[in-house]
Amino acid sequence: ASVAAPAAALELGLPLACEPGRDCWVVRYVDHDPGSGFTDFRCGVLGSDGHDGTDFAIADPQRMAGGVEVLASAAGTVRGVRDGVPDQPPDGRLSHDFGQQNCGNGVLLTHADGWETQYCHLRQGSVRVAVGDQVAAGQALGLVGMSGEANFPHVHLSVRHDGSAVDPYTGAALPEACGQPGPALWRVTPEYEEVPIAVVGLTDHVPDRDAIVAGTAAAPLRQGSAALVGYFLAYGLRAGDRVALGIRGPDGGSVSQAAFVQDQDAPRATRAAGKRAPAGGWAPGDYRVVVEVRREGRSFTRAAAFTIPQ
Repeated sequence: ASVAAPAAALELGLPLACEPGRDCWVVRYVDHDPGSGFTDFRCGVLGSDGHDGTDFAIADPQRMAGGVEVLASAAGTVRGVRDGVPDQPPDGRLSHDFGQQNCGNGVLLTHADGWETQYCHLRQGSVRVAVGDQVAAGQALGLVGMSGEANFPHVHLSVRHDGSAVDPYTGAALPEACGQPGPALWRVTPEYEEVPIAVVGLTDHVPDRDAIVAGTAAAPLRQGSAALVGYFLAYGLRAGDRVALGIRGPDGGSVSQAAFVQDQDAPRATRAAGKRAPAGGWAPGDYRVVVEVRREGRSFTRAAAFTIPQ
């Protein structure tokens, strides 16, 4: 049965400085399954069993290195702070033991009427607030990182009311069945993307998974490049998804087109495909990489443009 929203609901802004769908993506949601499985508030699969927050991801560790601010979603008082936990390596393979500190570096804020917000996985050494500080909505708390149990750069936002987890997309305390609409806590609700495609790139070689995840797959493109290879990183792919990865040239014609069927569910997936250079090299101009995921009659697409100079 649905659980009523708590009284005097908190109003939330984004927990990081970004534009959802352009340079950040919600890739994991709160678990609405009271058992051993997972379902998000839309009865989808973006998350894992017991996940108690909302994960806002940025593209890759290269973007993280440039500095993306974690913001207070609402005005409040700093009740807890942790810093000094190392960030996981850029390839996302968990190498630093975090023990019980799976949140990594984080900040806990208290708000009026029994509300709390918690911000996890901040970059080591980036936390800018101290216990007892009064912070304004939108104030920087630190930077997005990969500390603790984090195999991609993101901020994990947990919302609680009187100690119970609340899904900010429904405003209701858990457990709550999926598919139950409710008043969201967001000031502007981030769009639900069933298949977030966070990275679309073009390079001159076949990049491996670690390079795509780390954000180091790109290379300068030239008329003499040995190949053109498109690649992508997406979240929430499911077995049976039909994926197309194409490259279009300056004249709009197809340079390369690859298609495959996803063979298993993948919380995060990478893929690359392309073509060797023709005789005489590549024509200068703008090239487009287009990624399309088809699922049960629905289509999810993202494209990006890249230039080969004269």
